[in-house]
Amino acid sequence: MSVRLAAAAAITVAATAGATLVPLTAAAYATPVASGKPLTIELGAPAPGGPLTRGGASETFSFTVKNSADKPVDFQPWLVGETDGASPFAASHLVFDVQPVNAPATDEFVGQQGIGAQGYFHPAQQGRHAPFSVPAKGELSWKVSIGLGKNYPSNNGNLRLVAADLAGNAQYEKDDGVAFETSPKINAAPASMWLRTDENEPIKPGLWGNVDLFHQLKGEGTFDTDLATTLEIAPEPDADGEVPELVIEEWLGDGKLVRAPKVPGLDRWQLADLPKSYFTEKGKLHRYILRVRVIDFKGIQKPVKLTLRATTSLTEGNTRPFLEAEAKITVAPERGTAPSGEPTTNPSPTASASPSPTPSATPSGTPSASATTSAAAAANDAVTTTGALASTGSSSSTRYAAIAAAVLIAAGGALTALRLRRR
Repeated sequence: MSVRLAAAAAITVAATAGATLVPLTAAAYATPVASGKPLTIELGAPAPGGPLTRGGASETFSFTVKNSADKPVDFQPWLVGETDGASPFAASHLVFDVQPVNAPATDEFVGQQGIGAQGYFHPAQQGRHAPFSVPAKGELSWKVSIGLGKNYPSNNGNLRLVAADLAGNAQYEKDDGVAFETSPKINAAPASMWLRTDENEPIKPGLWGNVDLFHQLKGEGTFDTDLATTLEIAPEPDADGEVPELVIEEWLGDGKLVRAPKVPGLDRWQLADLPKSYFTEKGKLHRYILRVRVIDFKGIQKPVKLTLRATTSLTEGNTRPFLEAEAKITVAPERGTAPSGEPTTNPSPTASASPSPTPSATPSGTPSASATTSAAAAANDAVTTTGALASTGSSSSTRYAAIAAAVLIAAGGALTALRLRRR
């Protein structure tokens, strides 16, 4: 088994064994907590106020927590980093330093959860999850310095930090944080991915289903590593019986039709890597041309709908999936006629960034020897696309909400937003 397939298997096992992270809305992240929380936070403006550069100087701001209670209150400070761009935000992308001003000796560290990075600080030599004790009617304050690592993604733009209290004792007033401009300034935007299928055309014995998978980078810059994409098949929640045994085949750039390798023991397949050099133009679209065959119906007696789920990650660095898309396919055990014709190989030159939910074209048939090259070449052409359930990259607010939930699951706490105001 290859290293990547083994890793894919391990991720799946870990996901099924642990908590399932459901993307939340931005509003869910900022949901007000019950009134009467004793702590509030004030964040100062960054100084000296210049843009952050990769591997360059830091910006510093004040972080103060105030206690309105008549007794000491625990406080576990936490800063969530989010960036507007296409690439995941890794721990190595954030330079983080905290110095106490009116607080005990402090240690800090940067953690990575999912596709995000967070900065934590805690009392020195007391463990990473030890709380500070904010004195009755008193306050604690620190100076927090933020910088960018040398490998901060080239297609990511500005950085924003949002604070929270893992101990759950700070009250929330509004969703606020500290924003940092980055240099060089780029027109950053998320990436997107979507699938195109036709669930109304069942895949039968002797027939195959055609699937198109699209990637698009809407902003400037390119990825710093290649992209790895997997496809996974799952039955409908109320489906009976087993999942049919499938084969997924892919047209490569050299005109060859190859079988995608399957992760042992899982209904998951690894597609060929998408080179980072492909996205050299803003808005450029990449298309995978795939087909699905059933090699064992496993006793299925009637048509069955299956969910086809695609996920994409970087091949290096933070390799957690940051793009995902879903679509439906249908398999039926009835005997069909032999396939004929050619797949769609000359799509429209105009790309659509907002595909409609209904497929406008579903390629079908058996390509001729001359068609294989043109079919593979079409995979790198811009097309008019339609599809289902597109998902964007790291700047999506729902992603960072999910990251926040993940960290709190790991820490055993409850999500607590808090009151932030600028001085």
